[in-house]
Amino acid sequence: MQTTEIQVEVSAEMEHHLEWLRQAYRLPSTTAVLELLISAQIDRSVYEMTGIKPGPKLAIDNTKG
Repeated sequence: MQTTEIQVEVSAEMEHHLEWLRQAYRLPSTTAVLELLISAQIDRSVYEMTGIKPGPKLAIDNTKG
């Protein structure tokens, strides 16, 4: 599976919130925070559409090249 990388700009206020979450979750970057938030939203959407809760996920650190 091939993924596409998209670069986005965020406001200073949003960057501050992302940095706060990064520290709270002890993640390596604000990009990892965004990935976590997107994943959680996808899980919620799937649950709302299907009624099936997502199972456990394999933890893979894909932040290192």
